[in-house]
Amino acid sequence: MNPPTHLIALAAAWSERLQAIDYNSLPVSDYNKRYIAAMKPALGYYMEIYARCLRQGIRALGTEPRAITLIDYGGGSGFLSILAKEAGCGQVIYIDINPLSVETAGVLKQQTGTGPDILLTGDSPTLAAYCHTHGIVPQLLIATDLIEHIYKPADFFADLCTINQAMQLVFTTASTPFNPLVRRRLHRFMRGCESGDLVSPNYLSRREAFIRQHYPRFSAEQVNAWSRHTRGMTYADIRKAIDTGQLPSLLPAGKYNTCDPETGNWAERILPMRTYRSLLAPYGYHLSVGKGFYNERRRRLLPSIACRLLNVVIRCSGYAGLFLSPFLILWCRPSGKKHDHQLGSDHPEKH
Repeated sequence: MNPPTHLIALAAAWSERLQAIDYNSLPVSDYNKRYIAAMKPALGYYMEIYARCLRQGIRALGTEPRAITLIDYGGGSGFLSILAKEAGCGQVIYIDINPLSVETAGVLKQQTGTGPDILLTGDSPTLAAYCHTHGIVPQLLIATDLIEHIYKPADFFADLCTINQAMQLVFTTASTPFNPLVRRRLHRFMRGCESGDLVSPNYLSRREAFIRQHYPRFSAEQVNAWSRHTRGMTYADIRKAIDTGQLPSLLPAGKYNTCDPETGNWAERILPMRTYRSLLAPYGYHLSVGKGFYNERRRRLLPSIACRLLNVVIRCSGYAGLFLSPFLILWCRPSGKKHDHQLGSDHPEKH
């Protein structure tokens, strides 16, 4: 079976078509209009990322696209779902926790005449329940810029494995532990969310206010100590930690990682590859780490040339290319599957 060799060209064609839509005239939320407006200048780049992930998943499965049920997890505006259907995937299930995004994906399906077969609002338990109820066994899941935000990835992977323990999982994440420039930028962002002014009130202040409200007998020192000890926890886990006097064994927070205490949404959390491997190991999954690439479709000539040169260096530099890559591709496959060496390095164990 030859997977679609035209996926990159198909992605480019759909990028032009999607950019030509007047989103301000569509009946979608202002939030999604702003989100799409921010994406539009680099939409060709994002569509190529989707195409490469889709091509990788189809190759790994070794079957015709029409036989594949794909999950577009955290699908946002639904652009990946549109590309997957146009590439011939038999069934596409879109899911996002934000109902405004689900609404937008539905509107775009009507606007373009193509898109996901099933639209779901929710998270991994929602997806698992739907698939079990309807007897659906998806073979491929793709999620871009999502895994770094999942509050409890162990529960997330457990839910996915109840659907199909042989399902191929492909994630992209810009929260790379390899590239020092990206890491420094993300650390600055995390500090701004935790104790700075990127969100108001910041996460530390919100934990302090919660602890003062629910534990009025705490001294100022106790409030301060528990607020700092519970970085990276939701309000429910904060109460559990204080009531039991023990911090729950979530993932190691590290020096910078932090999350919104109300939603559990992590602020671009950076995890070492060994942590992802340990999370996947109980379900018999093997992790391969691939190198991302820079956007060559720049309006200005010099940045475009620089990105092309960087991409050549990344492709040709083996393991060292991970330290230049702007993002990673995490391919999680059931153990025993043949490794596709085109994906990238498979041995970044020390990170």
